[in-house]
Amino acid sequence: MTKEEFNARLKELNLSIKDFSKIADIPYSTINNWGFVNNEKVIPVPKWVSPFLEHYEKSKKYDYLMGEVFKVAKSLEKSKKI
Repeated sequence: MTKEEFNARLKELNLSIKDFSKIADIPYSTINNWGFVNNEKVIPVPKWVSPFLEHYEKSKKYDYLMGEVFKVAKSLEKSKKI
């Protein structure tokens, strides 16, 4: 994953670098260094970041679906009481 792909993925997930920094417990400055050249080598985006973001996305979808399921269950429970 390149720094540009990383930034695009964060945008798709509606995450800022600051939010990602907090979630992944990585210093903001470390993330900002990804993609820059140091000692004639590009500092890569770590390989774990892509699967981490995939699981983050799945987790957000799961949380949303569970919220919807609980809303429906609560609605059904109320209708049974009437």
